[in-house]
Amino acid sequence: MVFTIALGCFLTGWLHAETDSPVAHAAAKASVNRSARQAQTLAQRTLERLAMGDAFDAKLRQRIWVGGREVIGVGHYEQGGGGSGRFSLEMTIHDGDSRQSMRQISDGKLAWVRTQIGSTISIQRVDIGRIDEFERERSPRRPASTMARLADPSTPLASRLPARLAVGGLAELIDQVATDYDLRLGKGNVEETPVWILRGELTQEARQRLIEAAGKPELPPLCPAEVRVAIAAVPSPSGFGIGLPIRFEFWSEPPPRAPDPLGVTLANHPRTESLEPTESRTGDEATATGQATATDATAVSADLPLVADSPEGRLISLLEVYSLRKIEPSPEARFRFESDDRAVTFVNDTRRYLDRLAKPR
Repeated sequence: MVFTIALGCFLTGWLHAETDSPVAHAAAKASVNRSARQAQTLAQRTLERLAMGDAFDAKLRQRIWVGGREVIGVGHYEQGGGGSGRFSLEMTIHDGDSRQSMRQISDGKLAWVRTQIGSTISIQRVDIGRIDEFERERSPRRPASTMARLADPSTPLASRLPARLAVGGLAELIDQVATDYDLRLGKGNVEETPVWILRGELTQEARQRLIEAAGKPELPPLCPAEVRVAIAAVPSPSGFGIGLPIRFEFWSEPPPRAPDPLGVTLANHPRTESLEPTESRTGDEATATGQATATDATAVSADLPLVADSPEGRLISLLEVYSLRKIEPSPEARFRFESDDRAVTFVNDTRRYLDRLAKPR
């Protein structure tokens, strides 16, 4: 159910000027630390918006580049919001004569994942109640109410939401990105729409875990070494969607660097520009955009660098979330898993979430 790996494994080059100035090094380090803090804040705010905000649905489109060709998947997403933990995600990919599909669904008590590749079907289940129970046992003095935890300034930012609300769907994807990648924050455009951009490289701990899981000496080529996530900085024309993720890019490891004949090390890769750098805005337009973002989505500083650098690896997967619209919450029965796969034995995946919860964050 780790959605990042399920999707991932399934702007011009950035020149770094070197200086020996201690002041310059200190300033650069402070800027990096500040960007990392803001990135984590934005990721947490986005997670809270998904879990606690209005119910919505959206369309999904995924493009995967593997084996020298491109495959496209389409799907649908619905988030129950309001702290219910309910969501439904369906994705279908047609690959030549075969059909691949994935369905994730949760009624807030049990979460299920059903995947089908050709005629092979697998089903996983996660006991949400057990996760809630485990979390209460570990922190008995924490406020029981989610809203109380969100309002309590003494509650660490990374643990303001119950862990059960980050199981599956877009919420888990955001949580996984925030946990497994060293993030920094920038801004840009997606099809002329202003966005915040979370960009990060895989942490050493996450890298080692994936290498060990694959049983290989290096990171598998279809596992994302870098990510870029676009978060809407302004609402759609309907007035909805600010603070929600609209684009996920998963990038491979950069290729080996080849020495240039002139003695300069150059990256040997094609240029790919997918998230456009935004132009500076002045006057009323910048003020209005800054107010909307600060008050409704992130409470992070608007003084951010333009994200004009592209990862040096290869874009292996792109997930787009579009046509977002606010809806009335669907009844619980809408999110219950039903299957005719009586011959398929499901795997209980709860333990992996408990092990992850037991680790300090």
